[in-house]
Amino acid sequence: MSVRVSVCHSGIRPLCLPGAGDESLRLQLSMDPGKAGEFRLALRDTSGASTGRSVSIVEYNLRDIRYELKSSRCHELALLGQPDERMTFNFKDEKEAQEWSTIITTSVREVQRVAATSSGTPLNMPPSRAQDRTLQLEHLLPKASAELPKTEELSSQLSQAIEAGDMQTASDCATALARQQVSLRIQQKESNYMEREISIKVGVEDATTSCCVTVKVFPYMTISSLKQQVFRDYGFHSRVQRWVIGQSLCADSRTLASYGVRRDGDTAFLYLVSARQARLSRQRYEEEQEITMLSAGEPLSNGNRLPPLDRRGYSTLPTRLPQNRVPVRDGGAERMGVGDIRELINLEMLQLNEALSLNPANRAPSSTMPSGPQTGWSCPSCTYINKPTRPGCEICSHDRPVDYVVPGGYQPDEEELWRIQQEKEAVWQYQQVREAQRRLNFETLLQTDSQDLVPNQQGVECRICYLELGPGEGVLLRECLHCFCRDCLRSVINLSDDPEVSCPYRDEAYACHSKIQEREIRALVSPEQYRCYLDRGLAVAESRSDSSYHCATPDCRGWCEYEDSVNEFPCPICKKRNCLLCKAIHEGMNCRQYQDDLQFRAINDSAARKTTEMLNVGTLYSLKIEMS
Repeated sequence: MSVRVSVCHSGIRPLCLPGAGDESLRLQLSMDPGKAGEFRLALRDTSGASTGRSVSIVEYNLRDIRYELKSSRCHELALLGQPDERMTFNFKDEKEAQEWSTIITTSVREVQRVAATSSGTPLNMPPSRAQDRTLQLEHLLPKASAELPKTEELSSQLSQAIEAGDMQTASDCATALARQQVSLRIQQKESNYMEREISIKVGVEDATTSCCVTVKVFPYMTISSLKQQVFRDYGFHSRVQRWVIGQSLCADSRTLASYGVRRDGDTAFLYLVSARQARLSRQRYEEEQEITMLSAGEPLSNGNRLPPLDRRGYSTLPTRLPQNRVPVRDGGAERMGVGDIRELINLEMLQLNEALSLNPANRAPSSTMPSGPQTGWSCPSCTYINKPTRPGCEICSHDRPVDYVVPGGYQPDEEELWRIQQEKEAVWQYQQVREAQRRLNFETLLQTDSQDLVPNQQGVECRICYLELGPGEGVLLRECLHCFCRDCLRSVINLSDDPEVSCPYRDEAYACHSKIQEREIRALVSPEQYRCYLDRGLAVAESRSDSSYHCATPDCRGWCEYEDSVNEFPCPICKKRNCLLCKAIHEGMNCRQYQDDLQFRAINDSAARKTTEMLNVGTLYSLKIEMS
């Protein structure tokens, strides 16, 4: 492993860094595979990496140096034989510095273990003068192993003081731990969270598809534990998972409760990146998947307990066999290797197959095995083989191909018969509901048509007086569905000269030409106003008719439309008989006698003279019409 550092050197012999800048210096740790406990630490110049050249500036054996951790980003190297020769390494990335410190700590422990084994000196004894060239661990570790119980006691006292609210004791313990520069993990206890298991809705999406699933979790679960649970249940590796809750990208160390997930129905979003982007190889995925399958039901390695998984008892394999495990020692700890895990899986699967083969209930007769291709149609979208009688895909609901024909003589099974019966019942129920709705709509239409005025169902503003009308306070016109108040419509009807009253709706781009129906007018105005409206309509109709004749009686409203074969008009209002030839009333005289009397009176009476002239003009006009 190698990390990028910047170097500050102090000593009698200067350290030559030919053309090396801070960006090109890397600290590299290597191991001799042929010798146990042989580690070498080198400082290399990678400025020529583009041309394939990398120059080693200086190289040391871990046995010959003392490595100190000054701070989280500053480490110091000193030669055991030359204490004045010191080299300070500054790390730009704190995360890389932590990873490097972990690796160098592990390597130093291995060097010490090999040195103690070869010399026969116990690890807890101070090194003799002959062992001065071995690494001094007291400079590397923050606290010696002898002070570990004291550190744990301080950590326990700090936890108890915080829980009890003792600020002074908590401050003293924190100060003591800070002086020792102890690496701690502060995390709330599970008792502070709600113990009830909750169900959250998780939207899962990748670059091409998306779906929604329901996951059962506990509020005190960390994001890291949630990733392990999703990896165990759905097979998505934790490295490809990106969780987003409340518009925040979740950190592995935080709990679900810290992001507001505390009750049923809370939502979260999971985005899956590609394995290439996550730098996840297939071999590593398979190895970790096998380990996860074997550890189902056990606490995770990071100490985060998963009670929901334990209580649900998810398991895809038989009970693990505790025997026949070959422990692999690594730094004093025992763990199983990947090869041992694979052998254990093969052994358990073999035992499972043997158990199934010995149980006659699990063995199906050979005659029931399908001998030919499965009958049905293949979905063009998801390629799922559906039953022949199914109209749509069972998986993705895609329509059945149009050219597919159900094979002749095909006998549906019980499941298909049940589905077909359910579909028929659903269609029948839909038709019943639709018929009831249509009947209700028809009754509502009849009820509305029986009303002379249709009231508004919602609040609206009158476009004439601009008053707000509540439900039922306005009138909805039948022809155009425009709504106005009653007073405005009544005024429009009374002031209109046209017997066909138009809708008064107007705006900048549109004028409504629909007419107000007579039944609506009769319901809006009073009886006297309605009579005037009818008279106005009769007057307009008389003026627009060419064959109309008004009664000659003064102030009489009677009139008629006559034909050429009719010579008299008995007025139904004044009961006078009008002569249509003379255009006058001459009761007791015929037309000749009336004409002679009118000519005689025209000599001295100007009114009779005008009447005679009018009759002559009318007679000539009638003769022209008859001749034409």
